[in-house]
Amino acid sequence: MSGLNRSRYRRTRFRAPLTSATVKVFQHERRLRTTGGLSVRDITDDVTEAVRESGVRDGIVCVYSPHTTCCVRVNEFENGFLEDFTALLKSLVPNDKYYAHDDWERRTENICEEDMEAGNGHSHCMSMLLGSAGEAIPVRDGELCLGTWQRVLFLELDRERDRRWIVQVVGS
Repeated sequence: MSGLNRSRYRRTRFRAPLTSATVKVFQHERRLRTTGGLSVRDITDDVTEAVRESGVRDGIVCVYSPHTTCCVRVNEFENGFLEDFTALLKSLVPNDKYYAHDDWERRTENICEEDMEAGNGHSHCMSMLLGSAGEAIPVRDGELCLGTWQRVLFLELDRERDRRWIVQVVGS
């Protein structure tokens, strides 16, 4: 911090009051069967139920997909938007192009026989473009702090499969 006005930083510091509140940690895993091919499912009600079940009034809920070709996102669950978003992703990452990930003469790592039947290189590329596999959402007074139209969405970027997602609630 040399050369910076240190007094400015001292004035903006915030010190939280010490409390004796116990931090709770609640984790639950959910399973679902996706329909495949860029499908979106609204899981907001399930996340809300997990928060209620956790007993956490103030904290954060993390919703995570442990699959590389799925992700969890917060956005609007509206047909026009979903149609636009699907068209955009398909134009950016078409499934009929060459992907080295699907070239079985080249690929020597992480081989799954199921993937050899139908390539999914495009699904992995979409996942990388969309970012992390999960979302963190604040919880206040036992409720998700979502905007008016925001919903928690589970996105399948690959074919129909059995999937799971994890919700973890932390707070007091």
